[in-house]
Amino acid sequence: MIGDIRERLETAPFKPFYIVTSTGKRYCVPSADHASTNPRHSRVVVWFDDDRSVTLAGLHIAAVEKLPPKKSKRS
Repeated sequence: MIGDIRERLETAPFKPFYIVTSTGKRYCVPSADHASTNPRHSRVVVWFDDDRSVTLAGLHIAAVEKLPPKKSKRS
């Protein structure tokens, strides 16, 4: 899974995605600046806009999902 995450972070243009853990928790990665892998590629750190972060072990990452398209506002 970490390989999939690294690929998504390096793809241009970037497409936002979710990281889903084995407990079902979902973490949004809205830009490539919001996540990174450690040098050994065994963990992913996801940063939030309020300066908090979470470190996810690769063994607990169950899925990587693309964000659904935004609904357009109609007048």
